[in-house]
Amino acid sequence: MRNLLELINKHNHLLLFILLESFALFLIVQNSQFHKAAFLNSTNGVTANSFAVISNIREYFSLKKTNDLLLLENAKLKSLISYQNTDTIRSTDPYQYISATIINNSVAKANNYLTLDKGEIDGIKKGMGVISERGVIGIVKETSKRYSTVLSILHSQSKLSVAIKKNNHFGSLQWDGKSYKKARIYDIPSHVKLTIGDTIITSGFSHIFPSKIDLGLISEIDTENDDKFHKIKMTFIEDLKQLRYVNVCESLNKNEKINLEKSLDE
Repeated sequence: MRNLLELINKHNHLLLFILLESFALFLIVQNSQFHKAAFLNSTNGVTANSFAVISNIREYFSLKKTNDLLLLENAKLKSLISYQNTDTIRSTDPYQYISATIINNSVAKANNYLTLDKGEIDGIKKGMGVISERGVIGIVKETSKRYSTVLSILHSQSKLSVAIKKNNHFGSLQWDGKSYKKARIYDIPSHVKLTIGDTIITSGFSHIFPSKIDLGLISEIDTENDDKFHKIKMTFIEDLKQLRYVNVCESLNKNEKINLEKSLDE
């Protein structure tokens, strides 16, 4: 209180000036219809702009929640489509999906991993596939209650069954440890006609990933005349360095498929 009184005493002339100016402005607005209308228009404009700024700030901070809801809805729709496929074309591989956010990611190491913000309490289990809207990202390696780590497709141990979209010739994809934007395709016979720009997709041969996910485009073909298999380099469609959101997927029929295939070896 003492400090306040000292402040008022120190700036008494300025405060008196502001008080008188405010009173004069009040009298002008009260006694003039023109100034009254102008004042109301001005205050309405300031109020509207303030509300707009506050609304924009609230929208900005609610974006994460909105995005999480959209991802969850997207995952549910994917699962529903899989179930519908089961009824209509008798698909043997319906998948369920869990949306997740990447909270750590590496692309420059020889063996790269990701960390997701979902874990065991969300239904994440070891061996589940991780995909985005534009490609395969990796396979869940370890889980805790609330987090999971993923063996990235950019890992020396990652190997994925793929196919040429236009003719279904299948091979395998493996990262060569160089550019995070490219990978090599193996085991495509050299008699298969290929063109730069051909699309590489998942073959669906494994029980981990759905089939026909677009992965990348053929960017280089370096096959010699006496080679039995093409030497192919593919450019990923997905930019793994900018990736933020993914879906973790699991085939609901994988055990049936695995057990049936195991019986062939017995």
